[in-house]
Amino acid sequence: MERILVGIHSPDTSFWAGVHALNLAKRIGARVSFLLVVDRVLGSTGHSEKEIETSLRKKIESLIEEGRSEGIAVDYYLTYGNFESELIRFSQENKVTLLVVESPRGKATEHFSSLLEKIRHRINCRIEVVHEKPALSSSHGEKEKKKRR
Repeated sequence: MERILVGIHSPDTSFWAGVHALNLAKRIGARVSFLLVVDRVLGSTGHSEKEIETSLRKKIESLIEEGRSEGIAVDYYLTYGNFESELIRFSQENKVTLLVVESPRGKATEHFSSLLEKIRHRINCRIEVVHEKPALSSSHGEKEKKKRR
């Protein structure tokens, strides 16, 4: 059985990686594990560590309920520490076959590229990077209609 790991660590995640993993798991009959990694440094953003953890947990639990209602085997794990180290450790210990992570927004992409490179050399599975889908505006639809005329 395929084992998909969704790594989550950012308080401003859009959860597209989780949605992607659940959709894929439904098609191929895989088990999905959500791994929320809370970094102690997050507390310096103005929000308490507990508030961030609680907010992320509620969103993840909503995805888990949705997945389970569709017959997908879903697990949830919470750990404290370094995102890179925890992803590597979990992937190795649980024989993960696919790691799904969300691409960060803005300037964090430079750090993310080096993070992926480090992880790639230490785990034995595929990695999929999911990009946030932009919201479609109504003006976009109007432009498309005009082009067709």
